[in-house]
Amino acid sequence: MAENAANFTQILQEKPSIFEIIAQKSLHDTLHPALQRVALFLSSNFPQKFGWLNKYYEETYLALNYVLQYQYLKYYDSSFSENFYGLKRVTLSNSKLSEQNKNLSLAVLVILPYLKRKLEEKIAIYKLESAEGCLRKDFEGRLKRLILFSHSTFELTWGVLTLLNYLKYMSNGTDSQLLMLKLIDLKLVRSGEQDVGGFWSALFKGQLSLTDVSVGLFKNSVVTALEVTAFFLQFLQTWNSEKSNYKMTDLPVVPPPPPDCKSKQYKGKCPLCLKQWLIPTVLPVSGYIFCFRCILRYLSENQKCPITNLPAKPLDIVRLYVNE
Repeated sequence: MAENAANFTQILQEKPSIFEIIAQKSLHDTLHPALQRVALFLSSNFPQKFGWLNKYYEETYLALNYVLQYQYLKYYDSSFSENFYGLKRVTLSNSKLSEQNKNLSLAVLVILPYLKRKLEEKIAIYKLESAEGCLRKDFEGRLKRLILFSHSTFELTWGVLTLLNYLKYMSNGTDSQLLMLKLIDLKLVRSGEQDVGGFWSALFKGQLSLTDVSVGLFKNSVVTALEVTAFFLQFLQTWNSEKSNYKMTDLPVVPPPPPDCKSKQYKGKCPLCLKQWLIPTVLPVSGYIFCFRCILRYLSENQKCPITNLPAKPLDIVRLYVNE
């Protein structure tokens, strides 16, 4: 009986709480938009050197995220965010990860989110076209409507299944905390390995050999920097969420971009088709007004303003409702 009680206590201690699971997932989801802000700042302020970041940010993040997650899976059996909260991945039978498990985890952590973001970019553009009544009744238009309906249905179904899985986990009905973990037969447990803090503590106490110091110093310095950065990312996310309860009247009035030498040339017409605006749409980064179809098609291919070359994306455009 005592042996069973000890085994139950050990299992209970290894089982992460639902709050830890949600927190690590939130941190994982924060990395992409946080780095995207940095990329947007660089591409906007230094377009000659970093203009490519706006167009190829997803591919750049894919490469960086791959290197990051690969290193954490290799050395800690966990993703970056999971390791930050002291969690690691094991199989449902409590075995260590095999190479196949790590490769599947890498695909789920890196490849699938990349494909999902690419799909959602297209979905957002289709929604914009649908809202403006620009979806035709031909095969392409029907296909886009089918994609929109399928995406909405899938998102709703996935959300319900995720909630049910959380409830099952809290009631001990399943060991996998997340649906994606369940699909690849893995679960999260608390890590009992020496953490980064343990390395620094042993270093200052003189308990490490010269070889251990030289090998571990660089790796743990990088890990410490990443985890400190992760802490500040979560801090800023919390800060912004607390400050988000503003009123529209409290927002500062942003002046329009000053007219340049080309503004008179395109007065009253679309700079792309050189005709009178059809569904006038402004690109806020430059202030120029285009036809909705013209600028949407151009931004989808070039990711920059056709007049000023400032970085912009299809979802940056704003529909103007003016009296014809």
